[in-house]
Amino acid sequence: MSLADEYNIDVTFYHRDATIYVDTRTGASERLLALLDGLGLDRHSALDDVWHQVPDQMDEIAMTAMADRAAPLLARAGYRVDIDAGLFGGTAYRAELAAQAAHRQPPTPASRSARPRRTR
Repeated sequence: MSLADEYNIDVTFYHRDATIYVDTRTGASERLLALLDGLGLDRHSALDDVWHQVPDQMDEIAMTAMADRAAPLLARAGYRVDIDAGLFGGTAYRAELAAQAAHRQPPTPASRSARPRRTR
């Protein structure tokens, strides 16, 4: 049973384990899955389960644009959609950016001093 089945909707966008998922009802039509593919989402499957994920390299502007296109497109096609309100541009995305920044190596002192000074 998918999360969309539990929510009694056709498609749900949500954040879990540092990934943005797009879940559809169990046995979703190929038409719906193709619409999600067309939005730029990555399709995954395991056994009888099919889901989509926002590509890791997608930035906030692209995610927001995708979400802005997704809801009306899917609604016009007759699907019921739920997008977590804090997901795109919200707290979940900012938390993920902070987690990624925490894992990056700080610049070395030599690279910091090699930067040109900004002038106005």
